[in-house]
Amino acid sequence: MNPRVGFPYTHAALKTRITTVILDFGGVLGLPQDRVRAAGVAALCGLPVADFERLYFRDRLELDRGTLPTDEYWARILQEAGTPPTPGLIARIEEEDSLAWTRINTSMVEWSRELRAAGYATAILSNMPGDKLAWMRRNPSCGWIAEFPVAVFSCEHRLVKPEPQIYHRCLELLHRQAGECLFLDDSPVNVEGGRAVGLASMRFTTAAEAVPELSGVWGLPVRSLGVPSP
Repeated sequence: MNPRVGFPYTHAALKTRITTVILDFGGVLGLPQDRVRAAGVAALCGLPVADFERLYFRDRLELDRGTLPTDEYWARILQEAGTPPTPGLIARIEEEDSLAWTRINTSMVEWSRELRAAGYATAILSNMPGDKLAWMRRNPSCGWIAEFPVAVFSCEHRLVKPEPQIYHRCLELLHRQAGECLFLDDSPVNVEGGRAVGLASMRFTTAAEAVPELSGVWGLPVRSLGVPSP
């Protein structure tokens, strides 16, 4: 731990010139899952929340990878619950689940614009099921996704975080070396995956909590996050 700044980076790391910021969607550019709506999805499935969450994440990476169709994913959960997996019910569940995950973190979207205006490259690197991505691309509130020169979504590459290959794919598309990139994700496992391939990586919780590290450690502009740049 560096006692001067209070973050786990060496003096050498602090001298690294960050040229690129790579951002997760869910929990970073998007707000965390809406827990009230998620509980409603569990009720539609006929499951207590704890049981629903266990089943929800059991096959999630397969769904994110694009190798498990959405209808089959929900049918597996409904069958475990003893609830008939009708097309109408699955469509309703998928709509509610999409709404739970696609609330936008407007301050972070604005920060991505501030970064690009200051000359930094930006990218999205997200585990994302195909139907959710299609839903977002149809939704005018998500039009800002097109502002990112590089957007790597797991379903389109058949790769998922924290596998090293998906981080490398993002770097290839950016034409960047890992050492000049900062990666933000809300998942500790995905953050560690980024560090394993050489990315400067930090766990994101809220913009307010991230500002000291973004500004003080990495020297990034943060005016859009409510704190003047140094």
